[in-house]
Amino acid sequence: MQQIHRTLALIVPAGVLFLSAAANAVIVLNNNDTVNLGALMSTGSDRKFIIGDKLFTFEYVTTPRFNISQFDITAKILAPNQYGLNNIAFDLTGPFVDGGVNDQTVQNMNLQYTVEVVEEAYNRGIRLCDTSLAFNGSSGGIGSFARVAETVFAVDTGQLLGNLNVFNNFGPPPSIQYSEGKDWCKEYGVDGYRAFQCNKNLKFFANTDGGFSSCSFVRQEFSQIPAPGAFALLGVAGILGTRRRR
Repeated sequence: MQQIHRTLALIVPAGVLFLSAAANAVIVLNNNDTVNLGALMSTGSDRKFIIGDKLFTFEYVTTPRFNISQFDITAKILAPNQYGLNNIAFDLTGPFVDGGVNDQTVQNMNLQYTVEVVEEAYNRGIRLCDTSLAFNGSSGGIGSFARVAETVFAVDTGQLLGNLNVFNNFGPPPSIQYSEGKDWCKEYGVDGYRAFQCNKNLKFFANTDGGFSSCSFVRQEFSQIPAPGAFALLGVAGILGTRRRR
């Protein structure tokens, strides 16, 4: 796995794209390439990276105790779907943990970012529809939990689309959900979105001495679909009938 630990304000290396002559450089991540979260959020960085045809802008990260330089973002370009388009994802990886001596403090991180279809791909008819959230959280000890909640908005209209939740609650009673996905196009009867804003809240709490709450990765995935009439532009052939989405 290639480690890319640098700020964006330096001389442009390979794998970095200029969006325009006046714009700052944007990191381009190939499948399994990694950028350090602390470097991405550092002073002078434009906080942008591209995976495939998706541009991500990390607007802010806040956390009272986690050291963001210990966390990485790893690009995932997944296998083509029925339209021949790759779903795009990233993993937020690092030591999400609360454990040891019980201090009754929830360890948390808040992350707000946008994902948008780059202009060239959008003009060819590529659209966003689904968002999916997954993690490998675990917890132990009565009252302990690991949770990630996300709120999703449509950038161009400001519409609140809905929420995603994954969790491992020790209980009692225990409750576990490692993944959740929503198809906003189906839910709202639209043909796709240009961009989403996502507000992610991560919480980890070990409630008892000797209890634990931890997670090593949180995955965010976005589906790729063609807009109506875009099959010729995208070179997609032989697709008939109603769209089938994940």
